[in-house]
Amino acid sequence: MKILLDPSVLLPLITKSGKKLISEATNADLWTTDLAIYESCNGLWKLSTLLKTLTSTEAQDISAILTEVTEKKLIKTTNLTSINLPYTLEIAQKMQLTFYDASYITISQNLKATLATEDQKLLRAASKSVKTVSFSQLQNELKTF
Repeated sequence: MKILLDPSVLLPLITKSGKKLISEATNADLWTTDLAIYESCNGLWKLSTLLKTLTSTEAQDISAILTEVTEKKLIKTTNLTSINLPYTLEIAQKMQLTFYDASYITISQNLKATLATEDQKLLRAASKSVKTVSFSQLQNELKTF
């Protein structure tokens, strides 16, 4: 099963799983957007610099794991230039979502992937047109691979 990870799932998945994700992701078909990588690294910055819940070294180690899983294509990336912009804007308008959030629906449709998100508004809206899972459901899915 293909799973598209938004940043609200990607960051906790990387921070909680660490190196274990490398073995867990080997049999899964995980995807994310290139912008989700940026957002996740920005989240690491926030956790280490502003909130001080991670040390700088921990944040850097986690970003190295993120690099490794994307370089090894254990988490494949797609970019937002591959979507139909007018269609995505239409979804955003109809569902009262930001264009950015609507793009996750479009990409999920294009990939025929399940969308993994913790964003409740996106989860409710997306569930009308694509299969969705929460972070905890994703963790259970990964354990079954």
